[in-house]
Amino acid sequence: MGKDLTEKDFDQVEFWIGTGPKTFNLLYSITRDGCDASVFHQKCDNQGPTLTVLYNKEGSVYGGYTSVSWESPVSFVNKCDGSAFLFQLYFSGIETPKKFSAKTGQQTISANTGYGPIFGSSSYCDLYTFNGAVHKSSSGEYNLNGHMQNFGTLYESKETSSNDINNGHLRMTELKVYVIKKKKKSLNDVFFALDGQRKTQVLPTPWRKTAEWSPKLLESLKEEVKSIQPLEEIDVPHFNILIIGPSDSGKSSFCNLVASVFRGRISQRARVGRNSQTSTTTMFTPYTVGGKACLKLYDTRGIAETDTLDLLQCNFILDGHVPDFYEMTPTSLISFDDSDFQHKPSLSDKMHCAVFVLNGSTVGDISTPMLHKLMSYQNLLNKKGEYWLRKVINSAKKTAKNISNTFLSPAIKEVVDNVAGLLKLPRNNIWPVKNYEEEVESDENVNILALLAVRQILFLSEDYLENMKVKQSRRGKGKANRSQVDGDVLGSDTA
Repeated sequence: MGKDLTEKDFDQVEFWIGTGPKTFNLLYSITRDGCDASVFHQKCDNQGPTLTVLYNKEGSVYGGYTSVSWESPVSFVNKCDGSAFLFQLYFSGIETPKKFSAKTGQQTISANTGYGPIFGSSSYCDLYTFNGAVHKSSSGEYNLNGHMQNFGTLYESKETSSNDINNGHLRMTELKVYVIKKKKKSLNDVFFALDGQRKTQVLPTPWRKTAEWSPKLLESLKEEVKSIQPLEEIDVPHFNILIIGPSDSGKSSFCNLVASVFRGRISQRARVGRNSQTSTTTMFTPYTVGGKACLKLYDTRGIAETDTLDLLQCNFILDGHVPDFYEMTPTSLISFDDSDFQHKPSLSDKMHCAVFVLNGSTVGDISTPMLHKLMSYQNLLNKKGEYWLRKVINSAKKTAKNISNTFLSPAIKEVVDNVAGLLKLPRNNIWPVKNYEEEVESDENVNILALLAVRQILFLSEDYLENMKVKQSRRGKGKANRSQVDGDVLGSDTA
């Protein structure tokens, strides 16, 4: 491992920080500027968010991030920064990316004019780099006079010891501090790898505009989604959302994703599988998502070229004839004479929006028979006046670590354009999401992406019910007019 972070390393740190693309500009380097606390403060004080990176001869790379500025008080000043974290990128040359978040309510950095970067407090330093001036040794290393003895005190350790981060010493070949700023989303925003600066590829302007991604946006979207409810006068308690799509497309995972957003943890209520030939889901299964969100997701049997949910069964589901938890295997399809068949469903039994799930990584490989099946479902929904929304699973490698860059990704835009062309759909009805698969903790950016899609689903459901209200109103007026005519006729007869 050299003395510079790779583009992949910067992407990893950018992902840990969140809130969108960043630029990393070098402020301070001990090999360039000398290992001196006064020089560190001269170059790094009052700069805003910074990243400190340490390198040793064994090839270990680690450090810390803080969103607050370094300062030069004569006496120690400890600060709390809920966004601060320590990290590890490599251990003895082996890639081992780990983020060690600050513990809630704890002091996370300590500033003093005679000291370099300190992560922790003046009493308990999880990472204390150096004080005063440290000269380069004959071996080419800087034997820093700090320590990591208290690692895991004010920051999480994830059962990792300090020795498993720094090889048991602070003999460094390099220490760098970068200032971090939000990256301008412009075609002309190009940076070059000069003097340690990050080399960044040109990113396009967003192909779909959203508000700036942040914890505030996440909470705002949650509240907005919870506020979208069916009209009281139509007597529908919640929006019914039908989830359909090919086997192994991520239907059930999408149900789990939405539930995870509102439950604040990874939910796995819906069973998931990886068989493109047979469907893991066999029951017509409803899922509530929690968090007072007024929607219910209905998972269905996956569509395959054979052994599939056919159009008649789909029609029964849309019209509310199929009861919850009905087993819908090829040998147990519901029919009019079935005792469970609901002959007089109300509007609250019907589906209000159909969400079609496709796997973004296999859109280009859809077979002709499967495409014909998808188009037949689209025709059915169009004839019934059903609103539906295409949802594409985000599987492009370029955004796997940087979900906040989804709408800056040409690869994701290409998937959306391909789906729009294949299925003749408007692009604003196609929303990429990232299902939870390997994650064990809820992720802010994954949740924001999911909520943007859910919000659009509820808007379409709201539009559908509004149309149904108008139709019911017209039918009511028609009946009233016919009753009036009948009354006039009866009146004339009796006269």
